[in-house]
Amino acid sequence: MSDEVYKDLGAKLDVSASKWQSVDLKGAFSTQDIGTARLVFPLSKERGDLTLDTVEAHIYLSGNGLKSESRAEIDAANNIVTYVLSDEEIKHAGTIVAELYLNYENGQKLSAHKFQFKIDRALKDQDIEVTESIYNVTIDEFIASYTDKFEQLMSELSRQQTKYSDLQVELISSSFDKLRMGQAVKILCYGDSLTYGYDIYSTDKRPADTTPTSNGTKHTRERASTTYPESLEAALKQVYQNVTVQNWGYSGDTVLTSYPHWSGVNPNANITLMLLGHNDSKNATESMHDFIAGYKKIIERALDWGSAIIFLTPPKQKNGADFTVDTYSQAVMQLAKEYHAPVVDMAELTAGISADFYSDTVHFSGKGYNFIGKKLASLFINKSILNMNRVSAHDSLSVTKENSGIQFNQNCVLSTSDIFPTEDATELGKGISLLLKSGGKVFFSFYSDKDNLLFLPSIYVSSKTLSLKMEMNFGADVVNNVTSYAFGTTSAPRTMTKPLKSATYTTADLNWYNSALYVDGKVNASKLMYAPRKGYYTVSIENLDPVNSVNLFNLEFRNAKSAMFDNNALYTLGTFAGDIQTLPVGNYEIYSSNAINMPFTGTGLATLEIYVGSSNRKLFKVTNISTKASYEGVYNPAVSSDIAWKELASVAWTNAQIIASKN
Repeated sequence: MSDEVYKDLGAKLDVSASKWQSVDLKGAFSTQDIGTARLVFPLSKERGDLTLDTVEAHIYLSGNGLKSESRAEIDAANNIVTYVLSDEEIKHAGTIVAELYLNYENGQKLSAHKFQFKIDRALKDQDIEVTESIYNVTIDEFIASYTDKFEQLMSELSRQQTKYSDLQVELISSSFDKLRMGQAVKILCYGDSLTYGYDIYSTDKRPADTTPTSNGTKHTRERASTTYPESLEAALKQVYQNVTVQNWGYSGDTVLTSYPHWSGVNPNANITLMLLGHNDSKNATESMHDFIAGYKKIIERALDWGSAIIFLTPPKQKNGADFTVDTYSQAVMQLAKEYHAPVVDMAELTAGISADFYSDTVHFSGKGYNFIGKKLASLFINKSILNMNRVSAHDSLSVTKENSGIQFNQNCVLSTSDIFPTEDATELGKGISLLLKSGGKVFFSFYSDKDNLLFLPSIYVSSKTLSLKMEMNFGADVVNNVTSYAFGTTSAPRTMTKPLKSATYTTADLNWYNSALYVDGKVNASKLMYAPRKGYYTVSIENLDPVNSVNLFNLEFRNAKSAMFDNNALYTLGTFAGDIQTLPVGNYEIYSSNAINMPFTGTGLATLEIYVGSSNRKLFKVTNISTKASYEGVYNPAVSSDIAWKELASVAWTNAQIIASKN
C-alpha cells in the first residue's frame, strides 16, 4: 500500500460533539483519477485525549446524480480518517457535497462535519477522440461533427418528450369517439378539497365521505350538499346515459401528498379532469420545481393507466386579492401545452359568481359546486372541448351535427322542405330543420367570445299553440352581469338584475305572420336569455307541447346590450289593437289589428320606433313590413292631441317615380 500514488484533498478537522462544522476543501479531482482520489482528514481535539479505537467513520456523498454512503478508514494511532473514491463515484463530474460522521460503536455521535469539493470532467471523458489525425481536421469539419451529435441528442430527447403527448392525443380522441358512439365512458375528477367538495360552514353540508382513498386513507372533513363531480354526472346523464363520474379528491392535498393517496389502483377512467395547485401555492415548503415535477408524475401515471387528461386551473377565490395562485395557474397552462392537453381557465369560468356560491373564502357551497359541474358539462357536448364552437354577435349554430355538434333525443328528427328559410346544403332547393316532436330536446354547447351574448331560437310552428322551454347550463344558478348597466340596483335593499336561467315561450310571446308563428331573432323582451360573460355554455331547447311539433332552424346570437338595454330595446307585442300613444319609448314589432293612431288602417306586421323629444313631444317611425311603406310622426301636445304623420318615399314608390320620369 505504501508505494501506491494518491491525489489527496483534505482538511484538518476539530473533533467536537457540540458543533456542526462545515469546510471547503478548495480543490478538485478529475474523472480520470480512478482509484487515486483520496480524502484525508487529520483529527485533533482541543481538550482531552482523542481515542478512536471504538469509533466508526461514515461518509456521505451527493451531487450531479450521485448519492452514496460508505465506511471510511480510521488510523487510530495517527488520528487520521481516509477515504478513496470508488470508480463509480469519480465519474460524477461537478460539485460534490459530503458529510463525515464519527460515531461510537454504541451509536453515540462524536463529531459531524460537512465539506465540499469538485470533480472536473477530463477531456477524455467528453467523447473527444484524441488522436494524431485530430490536427488534420478543419474547424468546419470539427463543428459539423459536434453539430450532428447535438442534433442526435436533441432528437432523442424530443422522442422521449413526445411519448406522453402522443399518448394523450390518442386517448382523448378515442374517449370522445366513445362518447359520440354512446359507449360507456368514465370520467375521473382528480384533485384536492375543491374536487372532494369541502364545505364545513353551509347549513346543508353533509358528513365526510365514507369512501376512502385507494391507499385506505379516510376522509375527515364535511362536504357540500353536492360536489362538482356529482353535478357534472347529473348534467351529462341528460345527454349520455352511459357516462359515469368518479371523485378522487382529498382535502389538503398538494401534488406531492396526492400521489400516494391514490397509488396502486387503476381507476380505469377514460378522461381525467385534473384540478390541483391551490394548496401548492400556499405551501411554503414546496417550490415551483416540486409542483411541476410532482404534477408530471401524477399526469404520466394517469396516461400510463390509459386515461386522457384535461387540466383545470385553480378557480377564483372569494376574497379576490390573492394573486399567488395565478402563478400556479400559469404553470398548469404550460404543462397543458407540453402534454398537448386541453386546459380550462377556472378563474374565467367562475368569474362573476356571487358571494353565496362560496362557503368560505376558497371553498364553495353546494350552489357553487353545482354551478361548476354543470358549466364543465359543456366540455363534453357539442363538438367537445377539442373543437368547441366559438360564437359572437350575429353568429348562428345550425342543426347540422357536423357543423354545430348538437345533441338531441329520440323525439327529434331532421327534415327538409322548400319552405324552410335555411341553406340547401343537404338537398338542393330545400332547407333543413330539426323537428322537435312532443318531448323533443336538443342541446347546443358553445364558447361565447363576448360578454352579454343573447341567444335566440329560430323556429316555425304550424299550429297556433306553443310551449317551448329554453334552459342555460342545465338550470344552474347564473352569475352576475359583467357590466353595471344591467345591475338594476336600488338604495335599500340592493338588488341585482341577473340573466334568466330558463324561459318558456308560449303563443303570446311570438309574432303572427302568414297564419304561422315565428321566432326569428325577436321574442318577448322579458324572456330574452343571454350569456352574461365569456366562456362555456350549454343551452337546451325542449318542446313541452303535448301534441304539436316545432321546426327548429338554428340558434342565433345577438348583442344583449343593444337588444335589451339601449334606447332601441326590442319589444314584440304580438297582435296589438291598442293605442300606440300609450307605449313607452322603445322599438317594437307588432301585428297591428287596427291599432289606434297607426298611420295605416287594417291589419299588418309592422315595426314601430318611439323616441322622446323636447317639450313632451314624441317622435314615431312606422314601417309596414308587408307594403314596405314607411311613416314618420310627431306628437306635440302643445299643438294637437293627434300624431302628425308623413309618409316617406318607399323603395317601390321611388322605383315607380324613376320609371315614370323615363317615360
